[in-house]
Amino acid sequence: MFYYVMRVRPTWEVTWFFVLHGLCTATEMAVKEAVKGRFQLHRMVSGLLTLVFVFVTAGWLFLAQPLRNGMDIKVINESSILLKIFKAN
Repeated sequence: MFYYVMRVRPTWEVTWFFVLHGLCTATEMAVKEAVKGRFQLHRMVSGLLTLVFVFVTAGWLFLAQPLRNGMDIKVINESSILLKIFKAN
C-alpha cells in the first residue's frame, strides 16, 4: 500500500513495525503465562508502557518512510485544496 501511494521503493520499515509488535505481543503472552498471576503491573503502568512503546516504534519505523518521502506535505496540500473546494460550494 505504501508503494502504491508514495511510488517509491519499499524500505521494509513498516513491515518490521508489524513484525516487532507481533513478537512483543507473543512475548507478553508467554510472560503472562509463565508468571500466572504472581506478578502483575498496575493497569495504568502497563497502559502507559504500551502507549510509549507504540508511539516510539511508530515514529521510528511506521512513519519514517512516509515522512522521508514528503507524504506529510502532500497530504497538507491536498487537504487544503479539498477545503477550498468545499468552501467554494
